[in-house]
Amino acid sequence: MRRTSFTERKVILVEYKTLYNDVKNILSEKRFKHSEGVVQRALEYAQIYGVDSEVVKLVAIAHDIAKELTEDQEKEYINKYNIVLDEVEAVNHNLLHAKIGAYICKDKYAFTEDMINAIRFHTTGRPNMSLLEKIIYLADATDPGRKYNSIDYYVDIVKENIDKGMCEVSKWVINHLLENNKVIHLDSVRCYNYYDKT
Repeated sequence: MRRTSFTERKVILVEYKTLYNDVKNILSEKRFKHSEGVVQRALEYAQIYGVDSEVVKLVAIAHDIAKELTEDQEKEYINKYNIVLDEVEAVNHNLLHAKIGAYICKDKYAFTEDMINAIRFHTTGRPNMSLLEKIIYLADATDPGRKYNSIDYYVDIVKENIDKGMCEVSKWVINHLLENNKVIHLDSVRCYNYYDKT
């Protein structure tokens, strides 16, 4: 039986095993398997681009920590952290987990600003992302468990040129949202526009 509540204990320095077990106890088996896949893919990218693997593992395993909150739990965290939602987040609750998860990881696990931003923007992307942010965004989109046919194409591009990968993956995300009549966050548009010019 999975637990969906968070303890209030403040952790100064979190070990990967501790965070791994916390996330495993919070998420469903399917969602946790995705998180493990993101860790796997993120470590591949981190090795190529020289980003600290221990930091990458922590962020990757935690990126969806708030993904399966109930609506009441979302409201609780929004109130607790005084989170301000923009007009798109107010109508598209699929975006809330990134912002809420960033606050949880800052408060409970003392994540650095770069780690927090990597969680905050792993769904939408944004212009001028740090290497860590790009790795988590791209690993989330190219998790080995994803079923779309072109995943190998995107992985190859990311491994060759991470900014080109950002352009191609963000374009794919926007097209996917359009095809499914979903609202598109302006950060996603700005992300594509930025990396299309790099």
